[in-house]
Amino acid sequence: MADKDFFKDNFVLIVGLALPVVLMVGFMLAQSMPAAMTDPPQYDLIFSAQDYQSKNLPVNVLLVVKDGTLKAQYTKVANPQYPSTMWYKLYRYDAKTQQVSELPFGYPEDMDKIETTREDTVEATKNLKLSTNLTSPDGYEMSYETNRHHGLVNEILWDFGNHSSEMRLRKGAASVRLTTGNNQYPFYYGSANFVGWVTK
Repeated sequence: MADKDFFKDNFVLIVGLALPVVLMVGFMLAQSMPAAMTDPPQYDLIFSAQDYQSKNLPVNVLLVVKDGTLKAQYTKVANPQYPSTMWYKLYRYDAKTQQVSELPFGYPEDMDKIETTREDTVEATKNLKLSTNLTSPDGYEMSYETNRHHGLVNEILWDFGNHSSEMRLRKGAASVRLTTGNNQYPFYYGSANFVGWVTK
């Protein structure tokens, strides 16, 4: 009887405390449903990230896709006394495991002999057919997504004050974080570049 009187006397207070919790749970369920109903990515992705450890190299490199094959264009540095070299690490997202692994991509052995510009097929991807369409055949795109775009509820509960950007594969409301095998997320805004989807 005492419990019944307590709820009766404090009905407004109980509703006031419970309603925000119910609304938060409802918003979270509504946000998660579209992503759960979307098929995961079916195509592997090749992308690159700048290698900040490379310094004072005699050539720069540019990664380009020609006729579905990834090429490395090596260009001699104009002024060796003031080198401004750019090098990249190469990565592959595996759609089956949803993990990212680094592909071997070293320096050309004879880079000191490159006088102008030379173009070589990238050995690690020579057997892959790449598509440079920004959208994969199953509708995913590589994009950077700030935490404040995850929704009001996530912003309040998890991401308050944290607005770093992560690289993801996104299709509508569904998104997949690009993580390495050690569950780290090292790819943030400006650190990685789209190369192509593996179609064969």
